[in-house]
Amino acid sequence: MKKVVIPLVFALVGTSFVAYSFLDTFVIPKEYRGVYNANQGASNFSFSFADMSKISSSSSSSSKTSQSSISSSQSSISSSQSSSKSSSQASSASSSQPSSSSSSNPGGNISTNQYYEDLTPEQIEALFTDEVVFVPKQHYSDKDIYVDITTDRFEDYSTFYAADIRIRNASYLKTALAHEKAGENITEETSSIAKRHKSIIAIDGDTYGAQKGGYVIRNGQKIRSSKNLNRKKPEDLAIYADGTFEIFNERDYELDEIAAKGAWQVFSFGPGLISEGQKIVQKGEEVGTAASQNRNQRCAIGMIAPLHYIFVVSDGRIKSSPGLSLYQIGKIMEAKHAWCAYNLDGGGSATMWFDDGSGDANGNGALINYCTQQLVNGSTLPEAPPIGERGVSDIVYIGKE
Repeated sequence: MKKVVIPLVFALVGTSFVAYSFLDTFVIPKEYRGVYNANQGASNFSFSFADMSKISSSSSSSSKTSQSSISSSQSSISSSQSSSKSSSQASSASSSQPSSSSSSNPGGNISTNQYYEDLTPEQIEALFTDEVVFVPKQHYSDKDIYVDITTDRFEDYSTFYAADIRIRNASYLKTALAHEKAGENITEETSSIAKRHKSIIAIDGDTYGAQKGGYVIRNGQKIRSSKNLNRKKPEDLAIYADGTFEIFNERDYELDEIAAKGAWQVFSFGPGLISEGQKIVQKGEEVGTAASQNRNQRCAIGMIAPLHYIFVVSDGRIKSSPGLSLYQIGKIMEAKHAWCAYNLDGGGSATMWFDDGSGDANGNGALINYCTQQLVNGSTLPEAPPIGERGVSDIVYIGKE
């Protein structure tokens, strides 16, 4: 009899242990497991197979929440890395140009928590069109690029033009040189360079060729690595391969350090207007010969969010639109929710050119701003001075070629 009972007892105990192990390991989620209490034993533990649907739902929800949290965390990390430009991230960016692959979601996985956005992803997607939509001097859209130009007045004082730009990828934000050559005093009109590159919208750059120093990178190529510390604030703008902007001081970095961080463009005019969403330009601050006039034609570029940009150019030197100060152009960029904004060459160089992207010399391209080389003598401003462009060293443009 003992020979039968003892094996039977061991068999029952073994079966119970296996069943418990199975339930504990694979079926019962932790939130349903009892917490052992020395006084109560495991009396708060309860489980029935009737609860399986609840467990499955809870596990699925927990999994989705966890995945969402991971995705959110990764986006936050990605955004943080983009802003701080850590050296580990930048080293890989420096070896590759901006991606030309399309993304169905402008802005990709970069978190928009720190950037302004008043549209839903569906509304952003609707801005892009399968076919080219072009309205002269106002609007352009296709499946990859969206540009909308508005004309406004600053405090009913001076006219400015703001181009709201969204692109699918960073490779569509480009620069080009006068006569495709790098060097001092090589100039060409903005419209001429823009048409050759079949740009959709173009503004003048930093006219680096008129300066003896100041960092210059264009489309990933280092053109000048000497500093220009004669500026009161030797602030440069770096546009990185991922489409993010950063303002830095030449006193703090060598050009090779910025290039190693993934800089695809570097401009050395300035000063900076907005950095990390905060206005950094000061009242009364000016640059070069503009300091004696305070109000002038202006040209500035800003990043509202990665792959969402703004170009601003203002009229000046005419009676109906005397021009703006640096502080005022900074206020415009602030009102437009720029996360980072930078002053480019203004005065007679300030130019905005808008086209349909065909490059046709006899096509739809046109100057947007009142571009004039009129010099102002005294306080009297002309009613309608001649319109004409000034030759510049380089342009910034949106296009595919």
